[in-house]
Amino acid sequence: MDDVIDRVLNTFAMMRNVNGQTLQQARPKLQTYLGTLTSAGQKDEQRLAVYGLAYMRELHDGHPGEDATGC
Repeated sequence: MDDVIDRVLNTFAMMRNVNGQTLQQARPKLQTYLGTLTSAGQKDEQRLAVYGLAYMRELHDGHPGEDATGC
């Protein structure tokens, strides 16, 4: 699971201009989210990474129609 989390955070950092502190703050939230998916039966690391990136975008940008508040 740590490999998937690292992959998501590294990819997100390359896609967006975020600092290390922002990524460190997001790590536990991402860990919980991916843990929930895993416990629900999702085991495919590729899918988990895609879901993780979508989750990070939502954390960083906010929900559609809302002001972005960051992580």
